[in-house]
Amino acid sequence: MNMIKIAKEVTNNKIFKGLIFSLILLTTIVTGIETYPEIASKHHRLLVFLDNLVVYSFAFEIILKMLALGKRPWDFFRDPWNVFDFVIVAVCLFPYADTHFVAVLRIFRILRILRMITFFPKLRLLIGALLKSIPSMGYVVLLLFILFYVYSILGIFSFGAADPTHFGDLHHAMVTLFKVLTLEGWTDIMNVHLYGNQLTASSQIITIGPFFYFATFILIGAMIIMNLFIGVIMNSMEESQRELNHEIQEIKSNSETSEEIYTQIISRLDDLRDEIYRLKKSKSTK
Repeated sequence: MNMIKIAKEVTNNKIFKGLIFSLILLTTIVTGIETYPEIASKHHRLLVFLDNLVVYSFAFEIILKMLALGKRPWDFFRDPWNVFDFVIVAVCLFPYADTHFVAVLRIFRILRILRMITFFPKLRLLIGALLKSIPSMGYVVLLLFILFYVYSILGIFSFGAADPTHFGDLHHAMVTLFKVLTLEGWTDIMNVHLYGNQLTASSQIITIGPFFYFATFILIGAMIIMNLFIGVIMNSMEESQRELNHEIQEIKSNSETSEEIYTQIISRLDDLRDEIYRLKKSKSTK
């Protein structure tokens, strides 16, 4: 029981949490330094030492959290964020070996930086909202794919012969439309069909059709459908916020109930003490 109590006190201690957060910042810096080959080779031993220090500290933290749960250490895995932390640490504990499989696993050590999310409730709320919005996003993605497919085929039929580079086939047309959707350099693609291949200061518009093609695609794709993504995410964030507020209210109500029970117990103990005192007094008088 003493070990369980000590583990609870340590894991809930603000200094311990600050230390773990400092280690996450340390691993962020170390990972960044490793991207510079000259510095990494010069301070290889120090970087390896710091890397191992961070990994074993994270493993020690997980062990403490599981010890704090007493006889039910498996409850640690009921929290998805705990599972996330456990997987990251488990991957980081793989030993160095000259194999491609393990080398790929070692690359996932970069995910240790993502542990910073668990220290900020607002970030956890944001990630939770993003995950919750995935099912709704699926329909928006389907709508966007239909838009891409229809406009790609329309672009091939309209501009394929004059511009096979951008509209020669279906996959090239989709890549072109993706560039247009980013609003980066889309006017250059449109001008090829609007003015022809010879662009000069005195160029005349050949046909107005390409303008309506690109303008309607940007209007529907970039300004309507892309905003649907934002709307879905915002709606999921509001739902997550409501659920969080509901959980807080339940915790408060439970705590108030606990206080009422505690008050009743104290009152009963006082009555019992008074009764014992009266019995002793009556016994002494006899």
